[in-house]
Amino acid sequence: MDKTAIDFYTRLARGLAALFGSNCEIVIHDLESNDVEHSIVAIENGYITGRKLGDGPSQAVLDAIMGEDRAEDHISYLTHTEDGKILRSTTIYIRNDEDKIEGVF
Repeated sequence: MDKTAIDFYTRLARGLAALFGSNCEIVIHDLESNDVEHSIVAIENGYITGRKLGDGPSQAVLDAIMGEDRAEDHISYLTHTEDGKILRSTTIYIRNDEDKIEGVF
């Protein structure tokens, strides 16, 4: 993703996290970087899962982008952290003009 897109999604994440409160973690991944394993470029309330800037996507996201033609947004599904916290999650794929996944919100 270009700098303008990353800046926009970072501001959007900050606004949504402020709206929904401290129990809402929002993560932005830039998948166009050379190192997908370190794709987090913005995160709000990362203490919820322990993720931080420079960390990578979940295995589910990695699996989805490997089969990119099949990757669809996932809205309001349950998942859990390594320490057992149950989370309600949403994964939205950010696509470029050629419909290629370039990021994840």
